[in-house]
Amino acid sequence: MLLTMESKTAAHHKLESLIVKGRTTATEVVEYVMNNQPNDRLARGGDLEFQSGSEGTSITVTYPDSGARAGTLAHVLHRNAVTQIAQTTDLPLKFIDNLQGTAAPWGRELLAHNLNTVFRNRMPKSRYLLRSLGGELRGFLSDRYRRLDSRPIIEAFATAVARKGALPYDGYVTDTKIAIQAIMPEVYEPIPGELVAYGLSLENSDFGNGALSVRAYLLRIWCSNLAITQEEMRQVHLGKRLDDSVLYSNRTYELDARATVSALRDVIEGQLDAESLKRRMEAIRHANGQAIDSRQANDTFRKLLQKGESEAAAQAFDSPDI
Repeated sequence: MLLTMESKTAAHHKLESLIVKGRTTATEVVEYVMNNQPNDRLARGGDLEFQSGSEGTSITVTYPDSGARAGTLAHVLHRNAVTQIAQTTDLPLKFIDNLQGTAAPWGRELLAHNLNTVFRNRMPKSRYLLRSLGGELRGFLSDRYRRLDSRPIIEAFATAVARKGALPYDGYVTDTKIAIQAIMPEVYEPIPGELVAYGLSLENSDFGNGALSVRAYLLRIWCSNLAITQEEMRQVHLGKRLDDSVLYSNRTYELDARATVSALRDVIEGQLDAESLKRRMEAIRHANGQAIDSRQANDTFRKLLQKGESEAAAQAFDSPDI
């Protein structure tokens, strides 16, 4: 199907409207990251004190303040931290949830007692990185956790994509994860009738809820359906063990962050290079020219989908609309 000049112009206008609509969201993501950096403390298992919270189903943990201040810190456990504690202690998450959700206080008291017993007897000398924000402990992590904080990473991403002409497009923020997208403002037609735009998506979690990644995606103009085409960069949050000196570990992680930012810029440079974009459009044209018969498609459907879904996909593939 060949598109008219009016249709292509409409596609450009639609892309522009999507960028305008998403720019506010992307800006909010950047502002949130810049204003909400986690606070880190190291604590040994034997020094942790779990208590039944006074509010609803909350559990709190108290631990020594290893920073500049003396005394202790107390935080409510975020769901992400609860999940990580379950993995650390080998206590079933369902068991923890049942005790934490008990209407009477005895359930939370029993859970706090169990956690205190496990950490004091099985792992009293093991060290953990506790990452908090506000009054919540959102990350309960190994002291080997590689802290790739979002602030310098998202700053480098925004700067690098802007140099290549890409614009902020969309993003999101949750309690434990952030994502931001940028898109090139051009519309491509790799095959007749298929108009697409090309962009990059950055994801990171400061609290161990996912790895740092940069993904390339295609935006189909007419249906606005994001399709992840490949993942170019994925960095797992696991690195060198922290030193006892907080100053030393901060310096180490600052250098490590610089290396990560440098690699991130290289990935973006390669992904948004004009020749790279040209090759990707040629790859789409090549893939479109490859014939796929009904038997091959049905074999793939059966491997990837459940029976009912596989049959529905096969019917759609064999329909005249294909």
